Amino acid sequence: MIKFFRHIRQNLLSEGKTVKYLKYAIGEIVLVVIGILIALSLNNWKNYQDDRKEERILLHNLQQEFTKNLNELHSDHKINLATLEASHYFLETDLNTKTPKQTDSLIGRLSMYATFDPSVGYINQAISSGKLDLIQSDSLKIHLSQWSGELNDLHEDVIVRREHFLNHLLPVIRKHIPARNSDATQERPDYQRLMQISPIKVPDENYAEFITSLEVDGVIYDHYMNQYFVFINEENIELYIKRVLELLLNELDSNNKSTTLKNDLGF
Repeated sequence: MIKFFRHIRQNLLSEGKTVKYLKYAIGEIVLVVIGILIALSLNNWKNYQDDRKEERILLHNLQQEFTKNLNELHSDHKINLATLEASHYFLETDLNTKTPKQTDSLIGRLSMYATFDPSVGYINQAISSGKLDLIQSDSLKIHLSQWSGELNDLHEDVIVRREHFLNHLLPVIRKHIPARNSDATQERPDYQRLMQISPIKVPDENYAEFITSLEVDGVIYDHYMNQYFVFINEENIELYIKRVLELLLNELDSNNKSTTLKNDLGF
């Protein structure tokens, strides 16, 4: 084809048709430019389609990961609610009317808290690889970029709760009553055990001292407050995850509708 155009130009020059030659040369340039633009447009369209395909995979995987995290959060939140209620009951109830076994049971329930451990493998991979830029929704990208911050807020309160529990609550319990006596009430569906520890008998005076101790009251109150901060953060994260899942679903619906329309139009 190039030789054909060159031959036409040479004939025009040899015949002295300079004006026609210039017009033909300009027309040839225009055709070449148009061809380049069409090629670029086709390449850009192909790249766009590849990006949308990769975006759908990204959105689907993120949806699965956040759905899994929401289910995990619901399970942990339920356990932490029971812990919070047990701590509140201890502080607001006259335990002098309770038997040692009932007190052991209460200590077991307020000691059995859960820690949210989300799956972050896929979103971390998407962030580190820059694939989040494939997402067209600015709102969704902003929410996803806030995920680590949401978890950090919770993690700070989780650490405070754990340190207080290990360094203050457990020692004051052990000072008065056997920690092992609450073992039977610490069954959890996510941690199945084949064996339990048998309780041991101590004087009832130990329980009386435990119940009336201001130190115990203060330590359990602090545990109650630490648990409450974790509980509130979990509720905030639940709202956050639900919003992310809503945005993901909207993008998946929009992406699927766009793909269906293009298929119907023959693209």
